[in-house]
Amino acid sequence: MTDDLAWMSSAQVCAHLGISLRTLDRRRKKEVNPFPEPDYSDIGAENKWYRYKVIEWQHQETLLKRTAISSLSNAARDIRGRIVKRA
Repeated sequence: MTDDLAWMSSAQVCAHLGISLRTLDRRRKKEVNPFPEPDYSDIGAENKWYRYKVIEWQHQETLLKRTAISSLSNAARDIRGRIVKRA
């Protein structure tokens, strides 16, 4: 078995990405580039992903265009200080 076909558990994925289990769950629910569903999932068993899919997702995540934080500093805000979406 090659290293790319090695299994990664939820804990290993989180350690690799430097995130918590809750953050992993949130990233699975994202609309843009969601984290892939587990390759192995069963009742009472730990979710597992192929390592190559985790790395592929991570690479795609780095290619996403992000909004620069500095561009939000002068954005319109409501009375509570939250950024107001533009129409």
